[in-house]
Amino acid sequence: MTRLALVVSAIVDSTAALAAETEHAGEAHGIPWGLLFWSFINTAIFLWVFFKYLWPFVCGLMGWAWTRDLAVERRRRIVSTLEQAANAKREAELLRAEWERRLAALAGEIEALQKQARDEIARERDRILANARKAAEAIRRDAQRAAEQEVRNAQALLREEVAERALAIARRLAEERLSAADKDRFVDEFVKQVTA
Repeated sequence: MTRLALVVSAIVDSTAALAAETEHAGEAHGIPWGLLFWSFINTAIFLWVFFKYLWPFVCGLMGWAWTRDLAVERRRRIVSTLEQAANAKREAELLRAEWERRLAALAGEIEALQKQARDEIARERDRILANARKAAEAIRRDAQRAAEQEVRNAQALLREEVAERALAIARRLAEERLSAADKDRFVDEFVKQVTA
């Protein structure tokens, strides 16, 4: 900002000096554009050379090294800030690229997870069906055994009942049809068989 003020001040001073010189020379009144242009170029070159090469030397001679140090420090801060910004930009671009890669791979991952879930569901369904078939078969076998046992029990009960009825019928018939002599003869035959 200080340099700009010095440049503007130099241009204004040179223009005022040029206008005063032109007035004294007795030329026509007005602004001599050509002379003004070359004066401006000359002043700009002088200021550039002065601030580029002579100003640091003058500051060193005058004990104003702090201005040079201030400029160096400011330049260092600016360079550091620019480097930090460049690093942050690189990191942001890397993060963006990483997230874009993740987003691109996300569809594939979702499909893989869905396939894995379908496979697991199918395996679980098959396992459950196999267990259900085993349980149904076990229930069927138990029911078959229980039914067979019931049939055997019913058959035994039926035989017992048939035997009891047959015995009752045989007793009744024997009492009705056998005489006392037949009874004695059966007893004698039985005794002979036992003693023999």
